[in-house]
Amino acid sequence: MSLEVKAAKEGSITSRAFFPLEFMQRSQLSTGDLVKLTKNDRTLVVTAWPSLLIHDESVELSTVARLSGSFEIGELVYYEKVLDTYTEATKVQLSFISTPTFTIDQNFRLFIKQFLIEQKYITDLQILDFTYLGCNCRVKLSSITTKYACDIYLVNERTKIRVVEEANAKTSEETKPSSALAADTYDNIGGLAKQIEVIRETIETPLKNPDIYLKLGLKPPRGVLLYGPPGTGKTLIARTVAHETGAHCIVVNGPEVVSKYYGDTEQKLRDIFEDAVEHAPSVIFIDEIDALCPKRDEAPSELEKRVVTTLLTLMDGATTENNRVVVIGATNRPNSLDEALRRYGRFDVEIEIRIPDAAGRLEILKAIMKKIPNALSEEELEFLSGKLHGYVGADIAALCKEAGLNCIKRNASSTLQPSQLLVNLQDMLDAVAEIRPSAMREIMLEVPKVYWDDIGGQHDIKQRLKESVEWPLKHPEAFSRLGIRPPKGILLYGPPGCSKTLMAKALATECGSNFIAVKGPELFSKWVGESEKAVREVFRKARAASPSIVFFDEIDALTVKRGSSGDGGTSVADRVLSQLLNELDGVEPLVNVTVVAATNRPDIIDNALLRPGRIDRILYVGPPDIDSRREIFRIQLKKMAVDTDVDIEEIAKKSNGCSGAEAIAICQEAALLAMEEDVNIDSVKMRHFNKALNTFIRRITPEMLQFYKNFQEKSGLQSI
Repeated sequence: MSLEVKAAKEGSITSRAFFPLEFMQRSQLSTGDLVKLTKNDRTLVVTAWPSLLIHDESVELSTVARLSGSFEIGELVYYEKVLDTYTEATKVQLSFISTPTFTIDQNFRLFIKQFLIEQKYITDLQILDFTYLGCNCRVKLSSITTKYACDIYLVNERTKIRVVEEANAKTSEETKPSSALAADTYDNIGGLAKQIEVIRETIETPLKNPDIYLKLGLKPPRGVLLYGPPGTGKTLIARTVAHETGAHCIVVNGPEVVSKYYGDTEQKLRDIFEDAVEHAPSVIFIDEIDALCPKRDEAPSELEKRVVTTLLTLMDGATTENNRVVVIGATNRPNSLDEALRRYGRFDVEIEIRIPDAAGRLEILKAIMKKIPNALSEEELEFLSGKLHGYVGADIAALCKEAGLNCIKRNASSTLQPSQLLVNLQDMLDAVAEIRPSAMREIMLEVPKVYWDDIGGQHDIKQRLKESVEWPLKHPEAFSRLGIRPPKGILLYGPPGCSKTLMAKALATECGSNFIAVKGPELFSKWVGESEKAVREVFRKARAASPSIVFFDEIDALTVKRGSSGDGGTSVADRVLSQLLNELDGVEPLVNVTVVAATNRPDIIDNALLRPGRIDRILYVGPPDIDSRREIFRIQLKKMAVDTDVDIEEIAKKSNGCSGAEAIAICQEAALLAMEEDVNIDSVKMRHFNKALNTFIRRITPEMLQFYKNFQEKSGLQSI
């Protein structure tokens, strides 16, 4: 039987529908009975209430009730008495059918919950219309969770409401199936085989077969913490694990959970864990967990402390007990996490995702280049992986993308079809020049391209530097076979102008390592502790970008003997030196980082720095001999326009006692003398060199050379 819809008086309770008294008596309806009103696919559940003011076949509905059921005044609707009992809805998820034009914030969530409470009774897949901030909205009750199966559900204050913001979405971002979040498999992750093996052992068994632990009286692992530098693959691993195990994946981005309303953040976390239990087996992945759970002693506000406490309770509480729920956290700042999270029973396993070595980089390159048409051979890929020191997976992916763009630019004017474009080795090498390791971006330094051939003479020093820096990179198996470790530090000392700094530049260019140049005074700060922190940061970055070279020019400014200032060893310089000694040979090992230092005052350097294990090699870089000077002049004169009468042998003999820098200065002076004679002169003549040699003052005195000789004898060092 159909009834005509009429308007109830203003202020009527939304959940009530008013029927004629005679109609209720005839239909055996009692006050408070549930009645379902339907029209096509529209449904509204109300409670029957008698009215003496209406006498025909009609029903009075409040404005909100009519809007909710999309019923118009005068429209005919069908009624049906609900004979079944109703049950309380514990959770209701609704999704927008029409895209909202407003922000889904806490105010809207409060409004929609109150709207449903006034509605009181709902049905599965029911469509509701309402007005919010002047906008007409239509939503669908896409999911209703209860303890008992039923057709009618009661909404009250205890019911949790979840809103899906995207139109026509069936699930929110937090409850997307894992297949939508991770299209990769373990085979597509390169260079992390050991870490993946540990993660699979820790996660897959508790998710797939937790009974094994229970039979042995053990608790299955609850959490895994992945930590390491940015871009190494922490997020990729977590999503791939969820995909491979077939588990329900809930992605929690720390900052998105935080709310300005008191208690709302904690409620969101509780809802996430409840959702995980309902859809077990589940993986809860918390990315950048350090933003959500900082140390409570250092937390800037009470909110962070409450969030940490809530997460501790949830991870250690009864909700996840034997319910096949595993929490994976990812961070690149593990020491910023609250200590209570890092105990067994919460994050049971901590796995470091390190910067990949050459073999790992090769695996990553192969995995990425599978998807990119290329003409690279196995040998070329190995060559590339050997050059990419300090590159993480994200850097290598960016490198391959840049190489692809280089390939497109190279073939922009050709008639090749897109399917014929192939990335070659030159494209990759050009990309290497553009894409630098992300760990080095903050300390990016353009080192002038200086090669060993640009430095005249000093062959013994060059060989010692190659042995100390290049050999550990090119022949690591030899060091392992002989059971020795590479030198940690090298000190170059000698008179000014003898190519100490130039050799460090050549070393950075030739060995292919990341190069970090430290200017001593920039480490000092007037704030207590900041200078030591600056030293610590230099070595932290060097470790992150290993293999790397840390070059300290004029290191004597940093490493003056302790106590020399007369303050009992409490000065800033003393504390900086102590920090430097700890970094070189402290509790935390220095791996694949070589320290190269240069000075012309080795006598004032603290003896603790010069011992083996810190500075392993102390090399004297003295004035060049005649062969070295001859080579220096030959290199320099190649760059100049000189006459055929210029005799390099004679110049080398007459420049006895000059340093390398002074030899170059002689060439510069001869050129200026030639220009003084005639600005339009075509070349520098021998007479100009003779005049420059006769007037040049040598700055390396016999007393200076005797000083270095005395230092060698006193220190027991061998002269090179």
